[in-house]
Amino acid sequence: MGAFQRQIGDMVELTPEGEKEIHKYKNNYADATKPLSSKERNWSAWDMGNLWIGMIVSIAVYQVASGLIVSGMSWAQALLTIVLGHTLVMIFAVVLGHFGTKYGLGYPMLSKMVFGSKGTVVPSIVRGVLGCFWFGVQAWIGGQALNAIIGAIIPAWHGLGFKGLFISFLLFWAMNVYIAGSGSSALQKLEKFAAPVLIVLSFIVIIWGIRSADWSVSKLLSDPSLQGDPSKNFWTLFFPALSSMIAFDGGIALSMADFTKNCKTQKAQAAGQLVGAPVMTAFISFVGICGTAGAAIVFKEAIWEPAVLVSKFDNPIIVIIFSLFIIMAVLTTNVAANLVPPTNVIATLFAKKVSYKKAALIAAVLALFAQPWNALASAYDLIYNVCGMLGALLGPISGLYLVSYLFEHKTEVDMVDMYKEDGGKYYYSKGFNVPIIIIFVAAMIIIFAGKYIAPLKFIFDNAYVVGSIGAGLAYFIYIKAAKRG
Repeated sequence: MGAFQRQIGDMVELTPEGEKEIHKYKNNYADATKPLSSKERNWSAWDMGNLWIGMIVSIAVYQVASGLIVSGMSWAQALLTIVLGHTLVMIFAVVLGHFGTKYGLGYPMLSKMVFGSKGTVVPSIVRGVLGCFWFGVQAWIGGQALNAIIGAIIPAWHGLGFKGLFISFLLFWAMNVYIAGSGSSALQKLEKFAAPVLIVLSFIVIIWGIRSADWSVSKLLSDPSLQGDPSKNFWTLFFPALSSMIAFDGGIALSMADFTKNCKTQKAQAAGQLVGAPVMTAFISFVGICGTAGAAIVFKEAIWEPAVLVSKFDNPIIVIIFSLFIIMAVLTTNVAANLVPPTNVIATLFAKKVSYKKAALIAAVLALFAQPWNALASAYDLIYNVCGMLGALLGPISGLYLVSYLFEHKTEVDMVDMYKEDGGKYYYSKGFNVPIIIIFVAAMIIIFAGKYIAPLKFIFDNAYVVGSIGAGLAYFIYIKAAKRG
């Protein structure tokens, strides 16, 4: 390995000599970027599994599972599609997580290795765009729950219709912005209880669904609302939905090194992910199935949004308590998972002009332009249009990361060069890996074109799959051609 880095089991560590060598050059070595040593690693497979429990057991995943049924699939088809999609995305999560475990480095350093020291601005912007979008979507879900609470206390509030809902959304949005800008120790404490409470809430939904079907699981699952739309071809729905399910967790998979750098072994990070994500996806999908069928039986309507479902109950105490649970679930994840990444991007890009608080406000305002009320206007639009657009960003960039790490660098990293700001093997052309950036932009344009050009529609419908394979293959061919040249 040389004098500057050494292999310890599954891990490669920077030596004291390596750290001294880094400081001979202009570098970005700091507390936030330095690699974790083997002594600092304490995550097991169980910890990785718990991580996915916290991410999968969410209101958003419930809605996607329920949304597949509302869009025309049977409950069995929806369950198969969502579990398969969340399992396939583990390919990217485990491979990119390998980098984190091996070198103790996070997503920003992986991006630097792939895109170049200055080219990292490209994936940073993509990550920021995704964060703004999901922040808006989650804020809308929280706003729906807040609207239900206000309506339960003041029944006349429902008379405002969309205006009342939009005001509730803005109130919840402002709450998130305040927390992001000021920080909240109370929220950090609340996070510890969010996952267990969500699991309890999930079991309550399952029990309520079965109870609505006279305590018969077979009767619940045979309800007409769960049998799909016979006028729609399953395969026409399946492949675009599968691509959307992969894209749904594609952003998390892309950033997986941020978490796996804490793992003690490669076996721990791989096993934890490959078991945790599919199992919890199946569980929360079943919750969505029970909630959708229960709503159809009790309210004669297949409701795919949990906050809307809760608001249908006559008992104001039930509405308030369960809406508070939904708000807590969204609040504890939305700021950290969705608002912080774009805030960091803005604060970094405009470090001398924008404070962190202002960056949080800017990111939150940008989320409004995503118009989350339109993204959640229907289950079909969310799954087949919105997630398709996310796939157009995530598919190509994910394929490029995977090919670069596995085939260009062959999982080998020069840790001294990794920290150099000028020069070194990851500087490429004036800090930019131009070929990979060109391929990413070209792939993204082609996929988006498929949304508007009929003969290319199949490309957009399968955005993540086509994008990851197409861009990855293009870069693989470039790598081979460059070596021959």
